[in-house]
Amino acid sequence: MPANALLVGPPRSGKTTALERTAASLREDGYSIDGLSCPEIREGGDRVGFEIVRVGGDERAVMAHVRFESGPRVGTYRVDVSAVDRLSAVALVDAVDRTDVDCLVIDEIAPMQLESERFVEATRSALDSSVPVVAAIKAGPTDGVLGAVKRRSDVDRFAVDTETRDDLPERLCEWIRTR
Repeated sequence: MPANALLVGPPRSGKTTALERTAASLREDGYSIDGLSCPEIREGGDRVGFEIVRVGGDERAVMAHVRFESGPRVGTYRVDVSAVDRLSAVALVDAVDRTDVDCLVIDEIAPMQLESERFVEATRSALDSSVPVVAAIKAGPTDGVLGAVKRRSDVDRFAVDTETRDDLPERLCEWIRTR
């Protein structure tokens, strides 16, 4: 029985919303959730960057921004790899070693996060652990790290689109309850 769930869909398909609703519902049921989320930073209605936030705590940092002058470039953003490294260690590596975590959420496994080798290693370790992982990953790429994650034999894939996104949180909660 697969121990990991991948929400697969194009950008803006509802992956993040489905994950947020799933985590909220599980918390209401008493589950302990940890992991990472990467919400947008908006200024004047425009997206200018992304934070990286620990789902099970208060830690957060700016992960990527249009005004960063250094760091790897992903689209119009520069990535602060040290921020991704730091939060990955706290939210993924440490959580896998704790016995009180019922589920890990990763939003999302994407090119910005993949600039951090620590994130890649922590994600692999989380997916290999006994803790169920629910992660968002964009549709498309089948090579590199993204392809390797999608090809894992221990994942169930959930397509996210306008027809599935509203029912997905309940399906994911049921999936986690059976693990």
